[in-house]
Amino acid sequence: MSFQEALMAKRPFIALLRMSTSAVFAMLIGMTVPRDVSAQTELAIDEVVVTARKRDESLSDIPDSITVVGSQVIETANVSTIRDFADLTPNLTIIDQLRPGTQTMTIRGMTTVQNGELPVAFVVDGVNVPSMNFINQELVDIDRVEILRGPQGTLYGRGAVGGAINIVTKKPTDELEGRLRLTYAEGNALFVGGTISGPMSDTARFRLSVSHRTEDGLIDNVGAGTEADFFDETSIQGRLEFQASDALTLEIRGRYLQGEAGGIYLVPVTTARIDDFSIPVSANLNGEDERDTWTFSVKADYVFDNRLRLTSITGLHNTESFWFGDGDFSTAQTFAQDWTIDVYSYNQELRITSDDAGSTRWIGGLFFQEREDTEFTNFGTEGPNRTIGLAFPGGAREIRDRRSWAVFAQVDHDFNDRFTLSAGWRFDEEDNRTYFGQLGISPEDSFSEWQRKVSLSYNWSDDVIGYLTVSRGFRPGGFSNTSGVLYENEVSNNLELGVKASLADSRVQLNLAMFHIDYQDQQLFFSRVTNAGVQRFIINVAETTNIGAEIELAARITKNFRLNASYGSTNTEIDDFDGTGQFDGNDTPQVNDFSFNLAAEYTNQIGNLDFTGRLDYERRGEVDWDLANRVTTPEKDYVNLYLSIGNHDWNVFAFGRNLLDQQQPTAIGTDVFGPGNHLRTPSRPRQVGIGFNRSF
Repeated sequence: MSFQEALMAKRPFIALLRMSTSAVFAMLIGMTVPRDVSAQTELAIDEVVVTARKRDESLSDIPDSITVVGSQVIETANVSTIRDFADLTPNLTIIDQLRPGTQTMTIRGMTTVQNGELPVAFVVDGVNVPSMNFINQELVDIDRVEILRGPQGTLYGRGAVGGAINIVTKKPTDELEGRLRLTYAEGNALFVGGTISGPMSDTARFRLSVSHRTEDGLIDNVGAGTEADFFDETSIQGRLEFQASDALTLEIRGRYLQGEAGGIYLVPVTTARIDDFSIPVSANLNGEDERDTWTFSVKADYVFDNRLRLTSITGLHNTESFWFGDGDFSTAQTFAQDWTIDVYSYNQELRITSDDAGSTRWIGGLFFQEREDTEFTNFGTEGPNRTIGLAFPGGAREIRDRRSWAVFAQVDHDFNDRFTLSAGWRFDEEDNRTYFGQLGISPEDSFSEWQRKVSLSYNWSDDVIGYLTVSRGFRPGGFSNTSGVLYENEVSNNLELGVKASLADSRVQLNLAMFHIDYQDQQLFFSRVTNAGVQRFIINVAETTNIGAEIELAARITKNFRLNASYGSTNTEIDDFDGTGQFDGNDTPQVNDFSFNLAAEYTNQIGNLDFTGRLDYERRGEVDWDLANRVTTPEKDYVNLYLSIGNHDWNVFAFGRNLLDQQQPTAIGTDVFGPGNHLRTPSRPRQVGIGFNRSF
């Protein structure tokens, strides 16, 4: 075994060593920074309050691995999509896939299943988002994003097998205010967005945001003589708050999005050239995706005698999308394909929460969801005016009806000033009936699971907390695309040990975590191209083990200079694929073995103006794309830059994304044309732009 192979075999140890080194570095900062008492308050990192556990809590007191991307970082890191905040989070990657409504999300080695469930629960203002088709939108008017890693099923339910992402939008204001944002970047990319907020009466407030983004694109399709990744999207987002009485508060929220974008710009490549991006997109026509999406929710809070809070959250989601694209991925006018996906869901959550007084706090509730997914696909000869001329047999005609319900409870008890026990339970059940028109069958089944979470935390001091957590999450089974074959529930059992510390008079925040996941019946997706079109399958991997470590460091070095760093390592291993020994010992696909981010931010005054500069460096580890671990992408480096000057009312800024012009696959269909012959989607190249903000 070579030295490099020996190191790779000890990845968990290397991760722990790197974490320990970083921790020592942080403690050295804590010992060497000046101890000027008068500067302590000014230089301390602000306390962060989150609603990750469905009540207001200080981030430093929660025994969970949580990354928070606040409004300031959203501005200076130029966070505009879900991919952007993932880049700032250890062991989380989100990359584009075939179309704007489809992304690949991986967290702690758990990854997206196409037409299945996400590996996380996705929540916007308390409302569970039912499908990935609703999440890839321009992030407008966001207050903060909370990313919880590790199973969160007791409070967030099925699908939170790897964690939860909680997006909180900005609230309506008591005074009339507004903001205008303009940006322009390479690819003729133009963004125009505006927000207005204020009172409607003594008891009512509103907030309204409108945005439009258009772009010619950055990825050349040499076959069609144009760009493959064009974009044109408009969204409207509104929020109303009513103080109906001293005890009752109502919130009404809605969003509408209409968009058209390029999609399914795939490139045929061999294994030897999987990372060779001199091979361009070359199809005789551009893929085109159209989306029409709306969401609506009503939240009611009623407080009984300032002690118990009853919360009702009702959510409606609907999306209709259609895309048309090349079927042979060449300049030949031979084959084409289309895909229609409609999703409708109704959610209802009812919960009751105790107040924060006393040594015991609790929450309990009920959840119900009704969801229908309709999917039609056609593959055949390319007809005139972007149509399918002669459709081949084997296209999909699938309608999935799902009804699910859950009951849940969580209790936190302080034994004394140091020890706290948190225990939660949840039972989820989903009834799934799927109609496969192409097969003439309608299989149905129920998928259920008990989920649990127990955490014991210990306050070593006012500034250091340690915790041990045992948790269980699951992702429901279903019926595989195209074939209708049953796949089982995916279940994760997670053991996590963590430490959170505030050092150097709160100028340094350090979070450490190590986890071990026993993974049963992991769900994996793959596809094949045949004469009858693209065949898609979801299968179960019997047993997998994921071991990893994470560190997050935030340091305020001086009044003007901040440093943030994070590192995450995930070592996945298939213990038993299907009982035959095939693929045993291999890594699971679509998992970067590590991620590292370093961000430096500097602020100062230049005359009467405020200057801000931020530099982000990210390194993503190697990733395998197939079960045999033959198709691999090496480590990649990414650099982003943001520069701004202005004042409280206005600022102008410049930004650069992917300044090193690094490229990687965002999706790979391995062996779709036979062994060693794959389809690859390229990532977007470097983009530089300028912008202007005006507040009033």
